[in-house]
Amino acid sequence: MVDNATLRGMAQSGCDVTTIGLVDLYMGAPYFLDRIAESGLTAVSANVRDEITGDLLLKPYVIIKRGGVKFGITGVLNPDLKIKVDKEVESHGVTVSDPVEALREYVPEIRKQVDFVVVLSHSGLTRSKDLASEIEGIDIMVVGNHNAHSAQPYEVGTTLMMQPGYRGQAMCDFRLSFDADGTYKSYSGKAVVLDNKVPADAAMALMLKEHKLMIEAASKRRAAAQAEEKRLMREARNAASAEPYKEDCIGVNESCKRCHQDQYDQWQTTAHASAFETLEKSLQSTNPECLNCHTTGQRELPGDGSVEVPANLRGVQCESCHGIGTEHARDRSYGDISVATCIGCHDSENSPDFNFPQYLVKVTH
Repeated sequence: MVDNATLRGMAQSGCDVTTIGLVDLYMGAPYFLDRIAESGLTAVSANVRDEITGDLLLKPYVIIKRGGVKFGITGVLNPDLKIKVDKEVESHGVTVSDPVEALREYVPEIRKQVDFVVVLSHSGLTRSKDLASEIEGIDIMVVGNHNAHSAQPYEVGTTLMMQPGYRGQAMCDFRLSFDADGTYKSYSGKAVVLDNKVPADAAMALMLKEHKLMIEAASKRRAAAQAEEKRLMREARNAASAEPYKEDCIGVNESCKRCHQDQYDQWQTTAHASAFETLEKSLQSTNPECLNCHTTGQRELPGDGSVEVPANLRGVQCESCHGIGTEHARDRSYGDISVATCIGCHDSENSPDFNFPQYLVKVTH
């Protein structure tokens, strides 16, 4: 989602041009346009239009000059993908036209004015490759909305493809070479994974921490208000029903510990037991994308940060792996552990080094 901190960070890191992604219109088109204007960044799109007027929401392209070389940069969004919007926002406020038609209109126009045509394609890998194959005149395409990064640039037809991957976890370092007379000669490049080996910029890290603190505080206020509303609704429902409300998952301290003290003691020594605390330390304890795997029984969480995780369900407890305690209490079953139990959270994105036998040893009891 576009916010002041994200855009400020992009500006500080030297970003020249951006385009619209699926979550950028989460608060609606007017909010997006205001944030872009405040940031001073340039945003382009050749196929996202105002829902009411039908006009392009942004400039279709921009021309920048670096080292005497002119680059024409445009962007497209895949119309088949669902734009994410907050439940309190009536409409994202845009329509998305066919990117093929849009690029066929603008690429020749850009081509006449520049040395290189660059397309920012927030379209996923398959659709981006199709665009590169179908549209003549695209020199460079940056693939967006695709999780995996490509270690090296690659070619689709005459288009050089750069694939940085998911959420800024890698950055494409792409370089063009020219002869002494300025004639283009060749290219080279690679994706640099921005892991712990890459030192953090102090000013950027401070800004990010301040932003996370602000989000945590706002999310907790919102969650507290909604939790109180739900509590009142639950009390009213219970008062009108002969059967009281009951959680599916009841927590390790309320169930498993009473009969499995040794297993409980061992579990407390594992990273599973402190999984929620790791979110608190990283200021992500209200991030619904993280909570599913760092708590117990937290499924189908709201995406707006209005999350209130009960204290008894924090951490990766017994019920996360073995099944809900209420079922176990009724039929005396015990959930066996397999690879399938783990890979819902230990997937390629969040746990790329996952090895079932090696990881199982760390939690076996």
